Amino acid sequence: MTTYPPDSDRKTLHRAIAAAAIGNFVTWFDFATYGFLALIISEVFFPAGNPALSLLSTFAIFGVAFLMEPVGAFVFGRLGDTMGRKTILATVIIMMSAATFIVGLLPGYAQIGVTAPILLLIVRLLQGFAAGGEPGGAATFLVESAQPERRARTVSVWHCSSYLSNVGASLLILGLYAVLSDEQMHAWGWRVPFLIAAPIGVIGLIIRLKLSDTPEFEKMKSEGSLSESPLREVLTVNRRQVLQVIGCSAFQYAAFYFVFIYMETYLKSELAFSSTAASMSTVACLVIASISIFGFARICDRVGRKPILRWAMIICIVLTFPVFLLINSGSVPLAIVGHVALGVPLAMFMSASGSAMVEIFPARVRYTGFSVGFNVAGALFGGTVAYAATLLISLTGSSLSPSAIIIATALIALVAVATMKETAGPRREVGEGQHREPAAAPAGDTQ
Repeated sequence: MTTYPPDSDRKTLHRAIAAAAIGNFVTWFDFATYGFLALIISEVFFPAGNPALSLLSTFAIFGVAFLMEPVGAFVFGRLGDTMGRKTILATVIIMMSAATFIVGLLPGYAQIGVTAPILLLIVRLLQGFAAGGEPGGAATFLVESAQPERRARTVSVWHCSSYLSNVGASLLILGLYAVLSDEQMHAWGWRVPFLIAAPIGVIGLIIRLKLSDTPEFEKMKSEGSLSESPLREVLTVNRRQVLQVIGCSAFQYAAFYFVFIYMETYLKSELAFSSTAASMSTVACLVIASISIFGFARICDRVGRKPILRWAMIICIVLTFPVFLLINSGSVPLAIVGHVALGVPLAMFMSASGSAMVEIFPARVRYTGFSVGFNVAGALFGGTVAYAATLLISLTGSSLSPSAIIIATALIALVAVATMKETAGPRREVGEGQHREPAAAPAGDTQ
């Protein structure tokens, strides 16, 4: 049983939290920026004449990057379980920030023709590969660094950094729209958010290089109990847990990218909202989600992971379609209320999902197991959301049709959670549910 001393070094834990958060910030700052600037990117990198096709092509490149995430998960997950969490976390932040910076330097279609979208695709594939190693490493590092009774709250900082990256990207873009003309935004303004990834990445790298590896990994290393082939072990011994992570992450990815990223484009392209109104709605949703996730995480550490996950998905299933009606009312204030109403239950889900999906794996394959499941779901359900939503609207002629994406993936996740074992509780060893009968479930969980 892994032990966690009550007087554990708070400074070390805070450094671990900062290291995980800033890398995650860099990763999703890029994805958010790409999503928020999709309309401009489609005009810069694709020929004029068919705006709908250009936007679909832009989202297709956005989605293709996610196909590289499982590849990154296979590579970096294995290395993280054999070489250590710290080394891989430092590697992926270098790759991610460098690739994001390069996007800001790429010439457009007007300068180099069809080569422009090809170069954009190549860089996005590199970003996807690097992103495949980030979530598993950050979440594993935090779970193994946190005290058992505070794991959900600790891992929630990682999720909250995703929200803050979106807030930062949205506010920066809103500020650029405020001070630059449309001509300036199209000429060079859109590049600014991508270029600032470099200094942020350097800061993150410095923080990560100062880390020591987790006590749990160091213990396995000293005892010679590291897995020789984490990927093979995961795919043979822990297939069920991988499928559970895929199921939960299907909803998390789809809802996250729709609610926090694609919604800004949706409000502008489908409902004709101004860039300012769309950005205000996104920021309001993200700020409230950032605050509420910690309240839900505190409850999660008391009552368990499964009750929080179940109720979050039930709320989403029940509320999504009525909320879409509210968003489509034509009123900006009502649209913002509806947007927030989608973000809060998603924050509720994510307050428990990060710790739950990592805890179900034993330490020797934790980085690999979570990374593979999480990023396979990202490839299937994350990068395709914007494209699928745009295509659904085109095929059905209804701006309400994308609500089916959130409802369908919530149902998938509900089934996955029903098969999971509860892992919360100060006496529960992370990953022990795979090897022995679980201890009594926390209050509120009868399964």
